[in-house]
Amino acid sequence: MASKKTSMPADRLFNRNFTLIIVGQSLPALADALYSVVLTLYLKRVTDSASVLGIMEMLSFLPPVLLGPLTGALVDRISRKTVIVWSDILRGLLLILLCVFSLDWFFNFKVLNIGIMEIHLSFPFSVYALLTATVLLAAIDSAFSSALNVITPEILSKREIQRGNSLLQGVSGTLGMLGNGLGGILFAMFGAPLVFLIRGISHLFAATAGLFLSVPDKSSALKPSFSYRTLIAEVKEGFLFIWANKGLRNLMVVYMLSNLLFPMVMLGAPFLITDVMKLSEAFYGYLMSVITLSSIVGYLIFGSLRLTEKQNYMVICWTFFVEAMVFLALSFTVNTYLVFLLFAVLSSCMAVSRLINTSLKQIVIPEEIRGRVFGTESSINGILVPVSFAIGGFIIDLLKKNIGLLFSIIFVLYTLLAIAFVLSTAIRQFYLTSTPGTGRPQVRSTSMTETIEP
Repeated sequence: MASKKTSMPADRLFNRNFTLIIVGQSLPALADALYSVVLTLYLKRVTDSASVLGIMEMLSFLPPVLLGPLTGALVDRISRKTVIVWSDILRGLLLILLCVFSLDWFFNFKVLNIGIMEIHLSFPFSVYALLTATVLLAAIDSAFSSALNVITPEILSKREIQRGNSLLQGVSGTLGMLGNGLGGILFAMFGAPLVFLIRGISHLFAATAGLFLSVPDKSSALKPSFSYRTLIAEVKEGFLFIWANKGLRNLMVVYMLSNLLFPMVMLGAPFLITDVMKLSEAFYGYLMSVITLSSIVGYLIFGSLRLTEKQNYMVICWTFFVEAMVFLALSFTVNTYLVFLLFAVLSSCMAVSRLINTSLKQIVIPEEIRGRVFGTESSINGILVPVSFAIGGFIIDLLKKNIGLLFSIIFVLYTLLAIAFVLSTAIRQFYLTSTPGTGRPQVRSTSMTETIEP
């Protein structure tokens, strides 16, 4: 009887576990934003190549796409607390090691002697260390994200899930905004190694906070013993759950295609600032701060509202068309204030869409398969992101950094995508029958062979 009682999430927002999550992830949110800005500026300064930036971004998204279903299935088996704590420990140690490899001695190291031959590097050794660390960090992030998505509805009641997601994103976004603003300044003053060290220490702090979580381990109590065959079957169940739900399936296809376009926008941002608008590198950090601030505003304002199913669906539809118009406006304006405003609108729309969709799926997806479904969903949504970053850099170089033309092409494609979203009856039914706040999820899981309808 006692175990059942402890498994129920507290019916208040600021319970002990959620507070620990907020506190533990606050410092990494600040440090991650610093790292993101500094990493982009560092690689741009050293290589001056959009292709290298594209490869770096591709490597950061490729592991979650490939490992999402697997890490999701593992999170359903392993204690969520264990995954969260060890993810932060490994990221902290890896970033401290990266700090060492980014020091001047390694920066000037351009010949790799492996005994039988010498390899002359096209870029300093630190660039290759950064690319390698990007892959490893992304793989760890995949497991961490799956665990965080699963643990949130376990520590919050259904009525608090959307508010909790809003607050979590709002706090991390606020600190991220500060980090984005400081990133360019710290890079100019101290270089990259200090920021890498700060981020490493922040994750070790988060791991310490995670040790005090008291979340019931529901992952393996009713699971069969681990084997390769059972793991594959559980991964397959995540795919089958999504495939059987037509509305969820169509929704993921639309966002998968949108993720072919958005990365190119962000990849073109530093070149828009420095090469087209002729502003200093610091303005890229300022732009990232504006993007983060507008995201926070979107999360907090929308998260405080109690909208009906139809209102939530209409908001999602309008965000698609507003985003399309933003791309059109960005294709011909170079006014600093207008560009910053347009990116702010774009970021707010993305935040609102993410909040609605994440909260919806956390309620709709049954607890016992939530990890693998979220992992699979993450892979499906992000499958074209590495492709976008890989080809985006080459396209920008091929267009001779004509960012206006790039945004014009994105506008046309995104408008077609918005029309497809609105015309999909299955997607509309999915939102109108399963929206968070109703307390009545319409998608259920009984067996792998049963059809699931929204």
